[in-house]
Amino acid sequence: MEGLRFLLSLLLVMAAALVQTSVFHSIRPLGASPDVVLLVVVVGAIWLKPEAAVLLGFLGGLLLDVLGSAPLGLSGLAFTVGSYITVRSRDRFDYGLPVGVMTVGGITLVTLVTNALIGTLFGEGTLGNPDIIRTLLLVPIYNMVFALGVLPLADRLFSWVAGPRRNRMRRRI
Repeated sequence: MEGLRFLLSLLLVMAAALVQTSVFHSIRPLGASPDVVLLVVVVGAIWLKPEAAVLLGFLGGLLLDVLGSAPLGLSGLAFTVGSYITVRSRDRFDYGLPVGVMTVGGITLVTLVTNALIGTLFGEGTLGNPDIIRTLLLVPIYNMVFALGVLPLADRLFSWVAGPRRNRMRRRI
C-alpha cells in the first residue's frame, strides 16, 4: 500500500511540475503564481509515512530545480522542510477543510521563507528582490484557494487507490 501511495504521489508531483513550469510560468495574476508542486507535495505527505513524505518533498523540489533556473537542490531543501512540517502537523488535516486549508497556507509560507533564506545564503539575492513581499503574501493565498479543491479530491483519490489513511479519531473536548 505504501509503495502505491508513494508512486501515485510521485506521478502527481511530476504532473504538477509540468503544469507549474508550463502554465503558471506565463499566467501570473498580480505578479505571483501558485506553487502547485508544493501543494501536491503537502497533499502527498499527508498520506505517506514520514520517510517517504520527506523523500517526496526533496524529489519534488529537485525536479523544480532541474526544470527551472534555480541552483540544484535549493528548492529540494526547502520542500524537504515543507514536507517535514506537513508530517509533524498532519493531524490538523483531520479537523475539516477550513483547518486543512489554513495549514496549507502556513506550510506554504514557511517553505517560501526557507527557500528565500537559503537562496540568499547561496548568493541568489532572493531577499533583495523587491517582489518578495508580494510573493510571500500571494503564493500562500493562491495555494489555499487551490487547496479548497485539491484536498477533497486527493482524499478521495488516495482512499480509492490505497485504502483509508488511518483511523480518524478526533479529540473530544
